[in-house]
Amino acid sequence: MRVLRAIVLALLLSLLFGVAVGTLLRLRLERPVRYLGSAPASLPLDIGEPGPPILHPRHDEQQIG
Repeated sequence: MRVLRAIVLALLLSLLFGVAVGTLLRLRLERPVRYLGSAPASLPLDIGEPGPPILHPRHDEQQIG
């Protein structure tokens, strides 16, 4: 009976460890693309601060990593 408990505990701990590592990897790989000089896009109904205005019609943004 002790062996069965040890196996179940080991399986449970490995499951929790796998979920934690998988979540960290997924969050790290799903980072949004960031652009220099621009605020993050707001939601359609968001009434927060607007992003910076475009000062020149040919204003180009550079993508970071």
